[in-house]
Amino acid sequence: MSTTLRLTGTLAAWTAMFLVVTCTPATAQNTQSSGKKDKQANEDIFEWGEHPSLHFGKGTRIDFRARLAGELRDSEAPFDGDNARENIDIAKRRLGVAGQIRNIVEFEVDAEVGSTNTWRDVYANYRQFDFVQVQGGKFKLPFSLDENTSATKLDFVNRSRAATQLAPGRDIGVMVHGRLLERMFGYEVGIFNHDGDNARTLNTDRVHGGQTFAARALAQPFRRTKSLLSDLQVGVAMTRSDLPEGYPDLRGLTAMDMRFFRADAWVMGARKRHGFEVRWRPGPASIKGEWMRVSDERLGQGVDDGPLSPLLGTGWYVSGTWALTGENKANGVDNPRRPLFRGGYGAVEVAARVERITYGSKANDEAPSDGPRANVIPGNSDRVDTFGVNWYANRWIKVQFNVVRDTLTDPILGPLPSQPSFWSRVFRFQVSL
Repeated sequence: MSTTLRLTGTLAAWTAMFLVVTCTPATAQNTQSSGKKDKQANEDIFEWGEHPSLHFGKGTRIDFRARLAGELRDSEAPFDGDNARENIDIAKRRLGVAGQIRNIVEFEVDAEVGSTNTWRDVYANYRQFDFVQVQGGKFKLPFSLDENTSATKLDFVNRSRAATQLAPGRDIGVMVHGRLLERMFGYEVGIFNHDGDNARTLNTDRVHGGQTFAARALAQPFRRTKSLLSDLQVGVAMTRSDLPEGYPDLRGLTAMDMRFFRADAWVMGARKRHGFEVRWRPGPASIKGEWMRVSDERLGQGVDDGPLSPLLGTGWYVSGTWALTGENKANGVDNPRRPLFRGGYGAVEVAARVERITYGSKANDEAPSDGPRANVIPGNSDRVDTFGVNWYANRWIKVQFNVVRDTLTDPILGPLPSQPSFWSRVFRFQVSL
């Protein structure tokens, strides 16, 4: 009964948002047909561009945002455990406001309705100067291209395994950032209370990083040229924090959140992340890739109180997309040239991604052991191949379908002990304002 009521309520919400976004062009057209004086008055106060907005003079506005997304999931492997999602998942119910004050301060407040972690991004950014800006509040640490891509603009239903499990995610902190040399180079440097919420679990017995230093540097060396390489961007990033003694919160989950690795080894010392990223979007195509590693020190954890080999989590991915309808990827396929209900059928994009995430210890010159103070930890890895189709009906409606194949190095630790590879499918319908 509860599932039926929840789905009925969600379908009603979808229908309401669908009617709003499909009727928007007609509303705008009716506004244009009124007198010029009324049109100017309305535009001075209210505007519906990418988001519904209220304007209060030059450089001051408030944007209203909402996102509703639901998923249907199916897999050859069973859904189980606290980390698994239901086959029917009302994935996102997000509301928020964002805006600017006199073009000097920008702000954003986002909340996830019905989530145990209600507040998402809550920050303000002083942006008077392009070369140095200061941002404070709760937001994503400057690490990982995929993790710092907005959920509404993802090429796949899920982020890569590396971005989801190895990148830090959101935390409270302050960051200095800016663009230099005609925006060809960028930097982000910040201090945060902890090392993000991605690695944190609901198990309070697990330890995570304390105060974290994070830095990221980006370069678009051909930005000022008119060549195909003008959009090419490369970047490096790092974080560092201290871990108290205990079992770490790193864990390995498949694409459908099924466990394949758990770090049951004592750690203490520094947690360090290093990452490299590249992005290129020539015309209707895009190519992206990342490599990242998390290293947890294990100081004083040996039987003789000496250091043990660090616990490692390493991940990488390479992905590509192609807009079959010809939209320029750098300008956003989510704004199709011929949207649905306005003379077209939207934009269609195909996507593919190959990735791997691996857990284990740095040392591998002796037999692994399950003991919490073993020098060599029994590891595991997951190779994930994802194939997808995205349909952008218009600026507000997006439909995605992904077929995913997980291949585990050691299936004994995974959801299907007798089968290293298995297929999953996921369908997502998303409406965003």
